[in-house]
Amino acid sequence: MEPAKWIDLVVSFSFGTVSFLLLKRFIQRRTMLDLYFSLAALFISIPYLLDLFQVEAPINLFQWGKLVAVTFYISGLLVLIRESKPIFARFPMYLTALPFVSFLFFPLIIDFTVIKDLINAIYQGGALTVTVLVFTINQARKRRRRYYIIGLSCIGIAYLGYWLVFNRTAPELIWITEILLSVGILFMTYRFIKSEDFNNQ
Repeated sequence: MEPAKWIDLVVSFSFGTVSFLLLKRFIQRRTMLDLYFSLAALFISIPYLLDLFQVEAPINLFQWGKLVAVTFYISGLLVLIRESKPIFARFPMYLTALPFVSFLFFPLIIDFTVIKDLINAIYQGGALTVTVLVFTINQARKRRRRYYIIGLSCIGIAYLGYWLVFNRTAPELIWITEILLSVGILFMTYRFIKSEDFNNQ
């Protein structure tokens, strides 16, 4: 099997596993947090899975997959922020769907590489920054926070490596960031599920 197919396999398997675990939790608990995060992982895994089996699509699934995934993820972060507030201070749940407004203008700029990459970089960077802040505040004094540290470190390195180095100067090495992202998301999901299960006991 070609090296590119191995990357497709690793990414689709890791994100597919994450999506399955979170979807299973959603079925059990019916929380929007699990649903948003599950769908985010699913939309990352789909393009890689289809590419693994050489399935053709009329649109660029990798571009759309990234946008849809990060949008669902940002919505999940909004749910997480909302739930961390006292009940009287929580904003309405429907406001967590505001990031989906980006779907309206993305078709207009998808053919403009610079603008499209800029929007994706801002979305992903913003999501990563908020994730670091939220999980740092929530997990700073908890045990086994090393899983979050490892996961966030891998994801952060993947983000910086992709946008600052490999995307422009060495696209043939982008697979390094994909592996780091897969490892990071597995660590983060494992600790997230364990933490949520403990909080609900």
